[in-house]
Parts: sequence; structure tokens; C-alpha cells
Amino acid sequence: MILTAVDDNFLGEAVSLIKSCARRAPRQRFYLFLVNSSEARIAQVCRLHPNLIVEHVQWPYDSRRWRGLMCSARSGPILHVLQVYKEPVLYLDSDMLVMGPLDELFGELEAYDLLVQYRPHANVSGAGGTRLAGKFNSGVIAIRPSDVGIDFARQYDHRIREWIDTGKPLCKHDEEVGVSTCIDQEFLCLVYEEFKERLRFAPLPIKFNDSRFRPGSIIWHGKGVARKRLPYVLGKLSYNNMFVYYIFWLIRFPFCFAYYHLQQWALDRKKRRA
Repeated sequence: MILTAVDDNFLGEAVSLIKSCARRAPRQRFYLFLVNSSEARIAQVCRLHPNLIVEHVQWPYDSRRWRGLMCSARSGPILHVLQVYKEPVLYLDSDMLVMGPLDELFGELEAYDLLVQYRPHANVSGAGGTRLAGKFNSGVIAIRPSDVGIDFARQYDHRIREWIDTGKPLCKHDEEVGVSTCIDQEFLCLVYEEFKERLRFAPLPIKFNDSRFRPGSIIWHGKGVARKRLPYVLGKLSYNNMFVYYIFWLIRFPFCFAYYHLQQWALDRKKRRA
């Protein structure tokens, strides 16, 4: 099962993700945890995927903590899906696009309890008071519904809820390295440290969480300014508006053709002079 958590403000991004999953992995059920939306919007989204499940909740809006609350919203649905559906769970941030089949990644969950992108040399200070906030990238979290996988998800959710209840900050900008993180990423690593002797873990290959949009990658992550890069913009167009997508390529093709032949002419001229 594929899962994302988003509020109504970012539902447009989630729509692109849902469409990409409908095309690339239609047999996988998609669980949408949606905050503060409307029934009309939900009805529109339900038409986008043949196996869509929507959990709609209403939360009181707190502008000071909203970013951290929404980043942390993944932990509860992950635990719920593992316990109720007993299926491998692939959590994806809403700003992702699935660009190829996911069979290989779900196949890895037959051997491992947890796959997350691991950056062992990252040294980022987080709101939780550790320097583990950059070790994991929580944009993609793959968990198997094994006993230890469910225990891991339960502890992850518990730690996040416990911290939220304290009223302490949920996000932090590390001035030293110029990186902002929220507790979802830091606590994912902290809980892994508690479970690593019991948990079968594998670092997630970059092709399943790629913010550089390499052609062979399976999951593109449009985080931060990366979402403005042309490959990602075109990727979204290919799912949202094929007419505009094809028009762009029709306009671009003559320039690419001319550029290619100009390069060939320059190379030939250089060879003749040599």
C-alpha cells in the first residue's frame, strides 16, 4: 500500500503523486490521509485512482506549528495501515512523482523490515536536541508489517505524539549547515537507533528518492527549490496535462534538432582543420 499525508493547501501536489501511482502502480492501494479539506475536493480526488482510500480529519489550525504538525502527520497513518491492512507500506511525501514501476521496492520488503535513505555523514542539529536530524530522509519510508516493523512504527508514532504534547518546537533551522528539519526525520533515526539490533534495515537506493531527477530513477522528490527544475515540472505535466506537455516538446524539438546539428557541424569543422 502507498500512503501520503497532506492538508488541503498541498492537495494539488498530492494529486500529481496519486496520478503517477495510478499509472505506474495501479494495483497498489493508495491511502490518502487528508487534513482540513472538503467533501467536494475528496470526490474529485477519488476519481483519480482505482484503489484510493481517503481518511479525512479536521485539525485546529495553528500557524506557528503547522509545518511541523503536517510533517509529523505521517506517523499515525503509517501505524494504522500496518495494523489494519497488514500490508507493506510505502510512505511518500506529497511532492513526489513515481516515474517507474515499484515492484523492485516492494520486493525488498520481503527481506527487510525498514528501508529509508541513509546519509551517515550528515550532521544536522534538530528540534529534538540531537545531531541526527539529517541521517535519514523521511520522504520515503518503506516498512514491512512484521512484528518488529509494527513495533517500530508504534514507537515512532508514540515519540512524535509525546513531543507534540510538550508544546516544544517541532522544526529547527541549523544555521551551521543551512538546513531546516522537523522532528519526523530526527525521531525516525532516534527510534531506529533503539530498534537496530532487532530490525532488518537496508539503506534505500537513491533511485527511490531522487531530488536530482536522474532519467533512470523510479521516484522523483521535488523538495524545496528542486520542484522548479524543468525535469520535475515536465514530469508533473506528463501526469496532469498531456496536451501542454506535448506542445512543449513540439516547440522544443526544432531547437534541440538545430542545436544538435550545429554541434555536429562544429565538430566536423574542427576535424577538417586538424
